Amino acid sequence: MFLHIGGSELIAAADIIGIFDFKLKEKQCNKEFLQTVGSPVDNPEEIKSFIVTDNGVFYSPIAPATLKKRFAKDFWCK
Repeated sequence: MFLHIGGSELIAAADIIGIFDFKLKEKQCNKEFLQTVGSPVDNPEEIKSFIVTDNGVFYSPIAPATLKKRFAKDFWCK
């Protein structure tokens, strides 16, 4: 199962550790974490969520609540 996170990006659901609101980036611990992973953000005003996976961090223009609904729907419809 894969989760579509916007654009042409798909992430394997089994790799997802967490889906977070991008507004949380302002908290010190998140700021440090996101700086450490070094993922580039081209258009920060378009980013609504970040997804932590086994393979890194991905940014999405889709709200975290929407991503969580998609994940739950796909998970329970298996």
